[in-house]
Amino acid sequence: MMRAVSMRRGAAVLATLLVTSVAAAACSSSSSSDDKDKAPVGSGKVAVPSQFKGKLVAPAVVGYPPYAFLEGKDAQGISVDLAKALGGPWGETVTLKNDSFENALLGINRETYFGAFGADVTAEREKVFDQVSFLKDYHSFMTLADADDIGDSMDSLCGLKIALVAADSSIPVLKEQSATCTKDGKDAITVLTFADQGAATLAVQSKQADATTATVTNLGFIQKKAGNTFKVSGPHYHYVLISVAAKKGNGMAQALADGINELIDSGEYTKILKRYGVESTAVERAEVNPDPNVEP
Repeated sequence: MMRAVSMRRGAAVLATLLVTSVAAAACSSSSSSDDKDKAPVGSGKVAVPSQFKGKLVAPAVVGYPPYAFLEGKDAQGISVDLAKALGGPWGETVTLKNDSFENALLGINRETYFGAFGADVTAEREKVFDQVSFLKDYHSFMTLADADDIGDSMDSLCGLKIALVAADSSIPVLKEQSATCTKDGKDAITVLTFADQGAATLAVQSKQADATTATVTNLGFIQKKAGNTFKVSGPHYHYVLISVAAKKGNGMAQALADGINELIDSGEYTKILKRYGVESTAVERAEVNPDPNVEP
């Protein structure tokens, strides 16, 4: 048992080093003239629920670039910048705390956090959380650059070992496809889960897994910053809206939607997306609990 814990800690350290090196390259190529570190600008007229006033904390799920990653000891990324920028419309200061995705979701229901950025919009999640859309994306796969290409069909995944983040909404999609594989007499898909995308990427680099799956925004960013190490390959699937998840019914979702829409109207939202080269994933308006079955 102790050995298993030690191995997981070792993998986490290696994953952090990998993600940090990717993040450093990303930050060196971004514009130093951007004002992302200045005080947020906004009307200060969007009301937040009273229990959050003066104590707005959001989880930074680092290890998942370009949504959130580490530069030295500081969290950077789309989710981080958007969370901080919401302080303008709200007239509040937003602080970030590094955490895992699973703990982030638990923290929402405890109201330790006002919301968790980067949650895929799904029907199952909308039963438990309110979700506010802020990006549109889809999933694909990433392998080592010298690996065989994965075909464009989901059947091409049969027999592969796929690494991904624990609690990711693509897990049931892969399990359903695995059942189809075995029904058709093909090898099952082996799903390997990790604490963050850095660890999942490391599993591919170390050949523990054949591929990792995540949103194309995430995979494209990693591929670009890692040089010739990886390539994006395989079918496109699981088109999703990316959201901020909030506690069901506590009023935070509407404050998030109103705040994000103010940032859209002011141009600050577009500025954040351009900072990471993902402006093509922008939504026209943030919505509370959008229909997860409508392809964005």
